[in-house]
Amino acid sequence: MHLKGPSRFILALALVGFTASVAKADSLFTGSQAGLCCFDVNLHQVDSDNMKVTVTLTSGAQYFVSTGSGNHPGFAFNLAGDPTISVTSISGPWTLSNVHLTPTGTNGPSMGTFDYFIDNPGPGASKHNDGPLVFNIFDGSGIGYSDFIANSSGFYFAADIMNAAGATGMSGINTPPSTPAVPEPSSIALLGTGLLAAAGCLKRKLRAS
Repeated sequence: MHLKGPSRFILALALVGFTASVAKADSLFTGSQAGLCCFDVNLHQVDSDNMKVTVTLTSGAQYFVSTGSGNHPGFAFNLAGDPTISVTSISGPWTLSNVHLTPTGTNGPSMGTFDYFIDNPGPGASKHNDGPLVFNIFDGSGIGYSDFIANSSGFYFAADIMNAAGATGMSGINTPPSTPAVPEPSSIALLGTGLLAAAGCLKRKLRAS
């Protein structure tokens, strides 16, 4: 089927609308926290089986550390149903040997039990780093934003950090995620392509009239 004039323009605009509608923004966990402050967790859906996790220290925190007293997992998270997963592409100085796909509890302060955790290189602050911690979670049965849930103590994530005053200890995020209003870069690129196509159709239509 060969479209002419206004039909091509309408189709281009429809493609722009479709592109914008299928784009999904990342899911961001931030805000109210317990223990020391401060970190954010950003989730990016790579595909239906892969989620990219980025843990970033924010104002008030200096480093990821490995506190020696009590049970202080470097970074811990929960997934609904405790599925069998694998972690890949972890950023240095963390290594895949630091990943534990087993439950762990937290002390000092206690934030409950988490499904999975990653040890920070240590001991103490001897191998501190300012991050970010980035890794991919693979679940062959599928993984989505809603799979990241709070534990029975109300915490979605926990991290062992050093704050701006030099104190070390656990911090936890206990607020639901937000969805940023700004589209992903890939969505912006697709939107721009659609707009350029629409503009081209309109330009050719005006020349022909």
